[in-house]
Amino acid sequence: MPHDPERVWNAADVVEKHPRARLAREFVISLPAELPLDVQRKLVRGYCLWLHEHHGISSMASIHHPLADGLDKEIQSDLSPKTEGRKQPIKLRKDERGNPLNQHVHILCPTRRWCSETGQFIGKLRDLDDVVKGPLFVQSARDEWQGRVNRLLSKHNIKEKVDLRSYKKMAVSGDAPEGLLPQKKMGPKNAARARRRELELGKDTTYLGVDRAKTLEHNAKCWDSWLTLRALKREKDRIERSAQYAEQMETARRKEAETADAKIAAEKNRSTRASAIAEAPHLDALNPYAAALNWAKGDSDNEIDPETDTRLDPERETAAAPSSGAPPLLELNNKSLKRFSPQRQRQRQRQRQRQRQRTRNNSS
Repeated sequence: MPHDPERVWNAADVVEKHPRARLAREFVISLPAELPLDVQRKLVRGYCLWLHEHHGISSMASIHHPLADGLDKEIQSDLSPKTEGRKQPIKLRKDERGNPLNQHVHILCPTRRWCSETGQFIGKLRDLDDVVKGPLFVQSARDEWQGRVNRLLSKHNIKEKVDLRSYKKMAVSGDAPEGLLPQKKMGPKNAARARRRELELGKDTTYLGVDRAKTLEHNAKCWDSWLTLRALKREKDRIERSAQYAEQMETARRKEAETADAKIAAEKNRSTRASAIAEAPHLDALNPYAAALNWAKGDSDNEIDPETDTRLDPERETAAAPSSGAPPLLELNNKSLKRFSPQRQRQRQRQRQRQRQRTRNNSS
């Protein structure tokens, strides 16, 4: 296909026989303003190549920027604010010629396929005219554009993403609240009128402007309530998952304890039983060997303390009550028994009395 637009469209016009034949179709696609111009050009070029490779559609693209040079006089006069009592319109500044975020591309596609061998257009492209293939083609084109744009946004570390689904489809999939209202299309004339009102009065007071403001307010309330409910639901799900996980861990712990108890009870040899007791993860006593032997014999009925979740032997350990500050009563060894015996305490008391008497004599 030649790069000269004049040759291309003259060739497309020559092939058509009917005077009212359609020569081309136009796709107007908005461009992400966060991407630089060179990236936007690569994006548009790649998309046009995809159209030609997958659908055989030749295309010619033109990127439009609201702040670009070359605005014709008609558009410039349409954007100029006009108020009563002023003989001349206000001179436009560079940022008043339109919304700088309104960056878009016009892709013009002939309705016929280009034959590189003959250098002419041949058969018609009927994909968009077909009742079944038309919607599928449009959906595939939208999905391809959405994927390409989102990949570039992620590559440039931009959090915003493009979602071309309708509010209804987003609500069905759970990605948006129900009840969102679409904004009404304004068109170029109404958009220019809205810009003039904003320049003159500071806000858009047109009918469509007021309606769009109400729609935005309604959608903002829907989003706020939906996000709040979703956060509460996620917190509730987190608590439920935590409870389920705790229950599973407790069940596993009890099962492991029962397995260890059965292993200890099944051991006949003293050494193997001692090793089984040492490997038991749930036994917590001052003398685990004796406690396990008594438990295996059934001599002592050990209970589980609900506060510490440990097995207690009434003869060796007593849990402290939560209200009282008394520590648990522990079994003392021989050295500790001699240290805290009544004779030892009386001996210390006599030593303290002698020390006080010496202090008094020295002071007198």
